[in-house]
Amino acid sequence: MARRLRRLLGLRPGLRPLLRPVLRPVLKSAPGKGEQKERVEESMAAENGGTEVDGKEVVKEEVKEGVKEGEVQGVEDSLQNLSIQPGNQPREDYLEWSEYFLAVSFLSAMRSKDPATQVGACIVNQDKRIVGIGYNGFPRGCPDDQLPWGKTSKDELENKYMYVCHAEMNAIMNKNASSVEGCTIYVALFPCNECAKMIIQAGIREVIYYSDKHRGKTSTIASKRLLDMAGVPYTQFVPKMKRIVIDFEAAE
Repeated sequence: MARRLRRLLGLRPGLRPLLRPVLRPVLKSAPGKGEQKERVEESMAAENGGTEVDGKEVVKEEVKEGVKEGEVQGVEDSLQNLSIQPGNQPREDYLEWSEYFLAVSFLSAMRSKDPATQVGACIVNQDKRIVGIGYNGFPRGCPDDQLPWGKTSKDELENKYMYVCHAEMNAIMNKNASSVEGCTIYVALFPCNECAKMIIQAGIREVIYYSDKHRGKTSTIASKRLLDMAGVPYTQFVPKMKRIVIDFEAAE
C-alpha cells in the first residue's frame, strides 16, 4: 500500500510539498523491510498452529498491513480532487502547433517586397521542427529595383510572373535539412501548379493552407489534380485566433 502512495507522489512531483504533511503519518505507519519480514515469519508460524519464531510466541491471527486499503483510496481521491492555485496552472490562450507554424508563414510573408501579394511558407518535419522557410520574391542576385513588380502589362516580360519565385519554392530550396521528404508545408495561399510539382518531387507529404481565393484559376485546379494523383492531402486550416499581434514591448 505504501508503494502505491509513493507512486502517486512520483507521478506528480510538483505536489510533493503540498502532500508531504498529509501523507507523512500514513507512510510512517507502513511496515519497513525488517518489520515486513518479521510479520511474514509470524504469519507462517501462526498458520502452523502457533509456535515460536526466534524465541517469540506467536498468536495465530491474520496479519494486518500498516496502511489500510481505505486510507490509500482516500489519498487517491484527494489527489484527483486537489485544486492547484491559479498561479501554478499553464495558460490556455497559447498557440496550437498548426497556428504557430501558419503564423510563421504569415510572418515570413512580411519579408516579401511584392506590393500586391505577400506569401510565406513554412516546412515542418515529423518532430514538429521547422526545416524550411520562404517568401515570394525575385531570385538571388537579381536586384529588386531592376525587375517589374506589376502584373497588368500587355507585355509578359514586363510582368512579375516571369521572374518571381514563389514562397513554396524558396522554402524547399532554402531548407536547412538534407531532405524535406515526409514533411508538412504550411502556406498562406493554396499552391499553384508549379509549386505543386516541387512539393510532390520534394516528397512533402501534406499541405496545410489558409486561403483558397484562387480556387477558380486553372493553375489552382491543375495543382489540386496533381496533388490528388500523387496522394498528397491538402487541408484548409481554420485557426482559433483570427488575429495575432506581435508586441515587442511585451518583453520589457
